[in-house]
Amino acid sequence: MPAGLKQPVGAAEAPSAPAARPGWSRVASHDGTPIGWCRSDPVVLAPRSDRLPVVLCNGIACSTSYWATLTGRLSGERPVVEWDYRGHGASGTPDDLGAATIDDVMADLDTVLRAADAAPAVLVGHSFGVQVTLEAARRWPERVAAIVAIAGSPGAPLPDRATRPTFGALAMVERLRAYAPDRAEEAWRAWWRSPLVHLAARAVGGTSATVPGDVMLSYYDHVATRDVGLLLAMMRAMQEHDASDILPTLDVPLLALAGDADRLTPLPVMTRLALDAPHGELAVHHGGTHTLPAEHPAWVLDQMRMLLARVDAGAAASRRPGRRLTTVMP
Repeated sequence: MPAGLKQPVGAAEAPSAPAARPGWSRVASHDGTPIGWCRSDPVVLAPRSDRLPVVLCNGIACSTSYWATLTGRLSGERPVVEWDYRGHGASGTPDDLGAATIDDVMADLDTVLRAADAAPAVLVGHSFGVQVTLEAARRWPERVAAIVAIAGSPGAPLPDRATRPTFGALAMVERLRAYAPDRAEEAWRAWWRSPLVHLAARAVGGTSATVPGDVMLSYYDHVATRDVGLLLAMMRAMQEHDASDILPTLDVPLLALAGDADRLTPLPVMTRLALDAPHGELAVHHGGTHTLPAEHPAWVLDQMRMLLARVDAGAAASRRPGRRLTTVMP
């Protein structure tokens, strides 16, 4: 287990039996896979019906722990919808582990949007979630009022130098599991619960000491209990998918939030994302890494609130004339 981090009580051990979460529901997707979701509404006497909901889209292998602080604050102001990808968190694992394509993910999102009555909405994506939000804008433009893209590429996010070792390692674990499933599961969990994984994540700019230890431990434990075959299928689908072509025709505001110390989604990638969108903006946090939502939630929320206020005010106000390219030096 990562040094300095304590094992959470009741950590899930089986991806096929995710723990129930208070306030969460499950809805069957197109192939019967149960998808976990939750809608949190402001507890006020007169709900602000003019405030659009926010829908949070995670990264691959992530559940919702990165959003915890942000969700707690934002849900007091407007509806917030969280959901887990198939085989992640509160969602079930599909019978066919190959059923983890972009089409499957988008069908799951469609199911959640309908169940949560959350359209139109502001879609907020982190890492792989950025690809999901852009693909949603391509398929259902009438359901997407704005996009917040956090530390994520529009497509093929893994650099060439990382593709072969990443897929090679996952494929090796998958092959080992076919011959010695118990040993493979043991090795997989041991790696994600060792001190080395946290050191490796920090070394590549994937996280920093700023992220609360319980958040990172929750993430590592979540990955440790995922099905390797499903993760491999999803990562292949992620790497093959590209939504860059939708950016020049995107007719809604796009706010890109980046950390200049993020080496998984480097700053030039985020800059290009913002510049390619007609109504794109970029804000950069000095020293921020790939875990920006958990690292600097107050800053992320402040940046989002400025966009959300304009979106609530109407289409004309939400489309800024010109660009906002901001570097924050805390």
